[in-house]
Amino acid sequence: MGDNVPLLNDYKREFFWKRFPQTLLGGVKLRLGYDAPAYIYLNQMILFVIPMVIGGMFSLVVELAGINIVIGYCVVGGCLGLYVLCAQGISVLLQRRSPNTVRPNLGNILADEDEVDFESCFGPETLDFILPVKKWKINILVHAVVSGVMGGLGFLYLVPGTLNALYYNNVGVTVVMYIFGWFALCVAQYPLTVTSPPESSVFRATDPYETMPLMRPFHLCLFFAVDLVWRSYPEILWVNQILHIIFVFLPFLWLIGMLPSVDALILWLGEQILSLVFGGSPVATDLRLILMLLASGITLVVAYFLPSEVGTVIFSACAGYVLSLDLSSLFNQILDWRRARQHNRLQSLNSQLGAKTQRAFGWRWGWREILVHFVTLLLIGGLSFTCAYLRASASVTVFNILGYGLVALRCLLKILGDVQSVCLFFGLWRNKLYPESIQNTSTYSKRKTILHRLSYAYRTLFHAVSPLLALSYLALFLAPVNITLPSFLFALGAVRSLRRIWQDTPGALLELSIVHIINSVLTFDPSSWWVTAGLGMQLLLVGAVLTRLFELLDKLYCFLVILITSYSLEKQRRSSSMPLIIVTVILFPIVFVIICLATVLSAPLLPLFTLPVFLIGFPRPLRFWPGAVGASANICSDSIYYKQLVPTLSTALSRAIANGSLGNPMPGCFYLVRFQDRMAWIQVLEAGFGFCTLSIKGMELQETSCHTVEAGRLDDIFETIFEHSGGFPICTFSRYPMNTLTPVDTVPVDTYSDARNVLTGIIDSPEILRSIDKSFVQTLVWVFLHHNGHKHHDSNNSAKSPTPPKIATPRETRLVNKNQVGDLATKFEGTKASDNWENRDSGRPSSIQSRPRSQAKPLDSSWGSLKSWEDDDSLDFDLDEKPKKQGFSLPGRVRDTHRPKESPALPGALEGFTDDEEEILKELNFGLSLAEAVNTKTGDPQTFPMHSMPSKSLNLAGSVQFSSLHSSRLSLPLKWRHLPVDLSRIASLFSRFPKDWYCHVLRHMDLSQGTKSSEEVADEIAADDALTAMYTHLTMACYAVVNVFGLSGQDVVSAGASHVYKVYSGDVPWSTNLDWLKEDEELFPLVIKAYRFAFKLAYDQAVLGGTEDLEEITEYLQQYETGYYFGSDREPEWAESVEKGVPQLFSLVHDASEGVYKGRVLTRQPVMAHIGRLNAEVVRSLWASLNLELLYFTNDDEERYSIQAHPTVLRNLTIQAADPPLGYPIYASTPVTVPTL
Repeated sequence: MGDNVPLLNDYKREFFWKRFPQTLLGGVKLRLGYDAPAYIYLNQMILFVIPMVIGGMFSLVVELAGINIVIGYCVVGGCLGLYVLCAQGISVLLQRRSPNTVRPNLGNILADEDEVDFESCFGPETLDFILPVKKWKINILVHAVVSGVMGGLGFLYLVPGTLNALYYNNVGVTVVMYIFGWFALCVAQYPLTVTSPPESSVFRATDPYETMPLMRPFHLCLFFAVDLVWRSYPEILWVNQILHIIFVFLPFLWLIGMLPSVDALILWLGEQILSLVFGGSPVATDLRLILMLLASGITLVVAYFLPSEVGTVIFSACAGYVLSLDLSSLFNQILDWRRARQHNRLQSLNSQLGAKTQRAFGWRWGWREILVHFVTLLLIGGLSFTCAYLRASASVTVFNILGYGLVALRCLLKILGDVQSVCLFFGLWRNKLYPESIQNTSTYSKRKTILHRLSYAYRTLFHAVSPLLALSYLALFLAPVNITLPSFLFALGAVRSLRRIWQDTPGALLELSIVHIINSVLTFDPSSWWVTAGLGMQLLLVGAVLTRLFELLDKLYCFLVILITSYSLEKQRRSSSMPLIIVTVILFPIVFVIICLATVLSAPLLPLFTLPVFLIGFPRPLRFWPGAVGASANICSDSIYYKQLVPTLSTALSRAIANGSLGNPMPGCFYLVRFQDRMAWIQVLEAGFGFCTLSIKGMELQETSCHTVEAGRLDDIFETIFEHSGGFPICTFSRYPMNTLTPVDTVPVDTYSDARNVLTGIIDSPEILRSIDKSFVQTLVWVFLHHNGHKHHDSNNSAKSPTPPKIATPRETRLVNKNQVGDLATKFEGTKASDNWENRDSGRPSSIQSRPRSQAKPLDSSWGSLKSWEDDDSLDFDLDEKPKKQGFSLPGRVRDTHRPKESPALPGALEGFTDDEEEILKELNFGLSLAEAVNTKTGDPQTFPMHSMPSKSLNLAGSVQFSSLHSSRLSLPLKWRHLPVDLSRIASLFSRFPKDWYCHVLRHMDLSQGTKSSEEVADEIAADDALTAMYTHLTMACYAVVNVFGLSGQDVVSAGASHVYKVYSGDVPWSTNLDWLKEDEELFPLVIKAYRFAFKLAYDQAVLGGTEDLEEITEYLQQYETGYYFGSDREPEWAESVEKGVPQLFSLVHDASEGVYKGRVLTRQPVMAHIGRLNAEVVRSLWASLNLELLYFTNDDEERYSIQAHPTVLRNLTIQAADPPLGYPIYASTPVTVPTL
């Protein structure tokens, strides 16, 4: 690789040189890339220097004429505000008068490359180029006001009198400071007049509200604020002097992107205050940050005004514990409950939360959690009161016992936590206590059992003993001896230290241990600042130093690993690598100062293009990206696997964190989970007492070469540390000590394993093709019988809550005789009480009348014109209104409990009655006859012509004489009895109907009824020739449509594997009868399902050994029904099945590039997932470089140097894990909170 991959291609390099002067000068476009008139550059320079001219004029007036400096401040500020208003007003007016359409300023990066044709010095196109109109007109006023305030304060800041007072009347320094100071002010003011320049410190990719022009003025105002304070407090003179020197270098700092935008600065500052000052934790969202800062500030104010030290300690201890809990989840639950109550969805909400409620303690707030926290709060209050009350009697012995007890406890926690991990001593030494092999289940379980027992001691010490012991120590010795209340420092130290023991127990113990050792070993003067500050402020200072010290060590590691690997790895080596290393070594003091400055600011170290050229990235929140966590990802078909993984992975991570195997995951930590061909990126967003909030991202599967190289290195690291033939020696060291990833643990995760098998030699085998053909008939019988049986079962369940019968009659329905109605009611009650389910007709929609029974002669037939007819299956009735159908079949005698939705209720039809009830109604002439049904459109009687079925249609819809009373439970729906298939074409196939298989399936169904067993009912149904004929005709008709009619005379063997793949995918070969099958939205999916069953059955028989045993075939099909999903991995149902956690999924795939068919099997099972901890500073450094390269240099070349594989720092994977649009994870979860108790 090396020099063969460019840092910036020629096109992007030219683009950068056009943006460079704009960034340096605040937006002045001195290099356009095309010829432009001279007035374009002249007009821009005039607009740029006008603020300096105005300031210079009034500086002379103030210095020479003796005018009050406040008057000069007001005049200069007013002039600059009017200047912005006038400039923007003139631009708006002239462009509105122009008939030409001028492109609006949308802040598009690509607009910088547009070539403009200038016509005149003040033409609309010129003004639009030099003075683009603000997108929001209100910003004209806002920017004018900001310009005025900044100009006035800048005048005060740079007036020669101020500079002389600061630098002791040194004329040279004053002149230099004045010129370069006004230059910096002009650079900051120019964006307010025109628009924001391209900034190298981009936090958000877009600026919809035009806030970026305020960034540079905001930075200036911070300097001005210190100057105003200096005028009242002269003792900070040296601070003001240093800031004035930095002030003149602001254009350079803006150029290198060291100073953040306003929103990033505010979020970073709030996060630093919350963590360093209040002892809290960085949080997952901006709203949480605001609320937590507000709550912490209120706590501090209340603690400050409490009248006694005891009250301050008790209140701070209780408030610190409460604020360290997962309050955001509690508030979210309350809000969800309120929304559910408002929308009357409490029942659905409870069902959604039911799964979580059954989980372990801490997953959501319930009565157990509230009770535990309430009892703990009472214990904290009682303990803090007791210790604070007895603090006057506490001796030095108690002080030493508690202090050194904390030191010992911190060491013990470190040991117990580290032995849970696979590596010790910064990942260099392999832990002998850790299981030597994850493949040997027995050894792994034994070793893990020992470690789990140790983890119980770790949890007890971590969550109970340590914070309570630290609370006792603080309550006794927190308040200074001679304290005068109210004391801000005491209140701040109490609030911070008593919260931190719960928020970050290991960190608080380390701080207490160091402070105790310092106070015990060293002797201080009682009047020294260290003693007078008190224990709380001592802990605050030590905590800040420790935080920055650990960050400095991580930054030094990042610096060294990028520097060394730039030459040691051959593919990373460039011709400039060795010169850069030499220069870096020579200038190491300067480089070290840069690293230290980045550490103090808690800003990422920025390796330019990931080369060993280090800058300081701008300070930003620890979660790094501005958008909401999990709001965007590059969703694809593989995303669903990570979505299914998140709940089980969260549970595994919760257990690992609680055991201590992942160390002490603090906000800003990163972990990488590797299993099979997938990787999950874990980022810790927030941590507190008993909880940890994570962001889980799914990486794309290994497709690119860079991804494969780094994934291969990950596999090597995990394999060498977790697996070794013959076990690991005691002194086993890591083979990759410089790698950014340190293995920590392996956890079982319930997820899908993905297996792909080439089916060449199977799917194209004639024997397999014949087996599929034979199995297809069997699976059709299986699917149809079980489908109808389940429908009948579901209808019975719905019928358990009876509804009043409904009689559907139109307006023209004749009135019924009252006596008839009375007789009807009497007979209906008796019939209803009997509830004879066996006599129900399963073949008739409930909206259509049944034919009269042949056994019972009606008293007065309601069939009108049909005076004499027999119960003959050859007769049928058609509706002329439906010409597409060959005929409309009147229902048979057997009633279908599942009425097709498309069958409308006929006028005068009786609904909601059983057949016995309808028989009574017919005998009473209750309802219209079919021949007398009224046409609702014309009002005339509607006649339904009667004729026989055409010969090419197979009609099974007539009245069926079932020999068994139970056959109606499996009767076919009416629409499946009318088959538009020529009987002569399928008559030869009837002999292939497996009658023995049909009977076998019936015997394995649950058909028990009353006192009769399931086998007795199955034997009766199997002996029913009418029902058997139904299934024979339907099964062989569907078989013929799929495997006969569309093959143009071929057999399935000649059709080959392509036919199998097409049918499996739902693409049945076309034939004249295919439309009938596809139009039935219920039947067609069942046929495809049966074919998929048949293919899988034939495949399993070929792989596992063929069998003709019906019991074994039944066992296979039962597994397919309950534990499988069959379909294409491109179907939405595939993703739904994965999300639901179906045990196994099977898909038939055709690889067109290789010309082979593959079987893809997903099996849900426990998979061992390796977890490694990443160096957080390496991740943030690479992300900072990515942010600069894409958003400023716009270097989106897919083959650029900075995205190439780097097996040591995992550069490609780290870039992929960035938030879109810079990164491309295929899945990103919302913040996931896991309990750690």
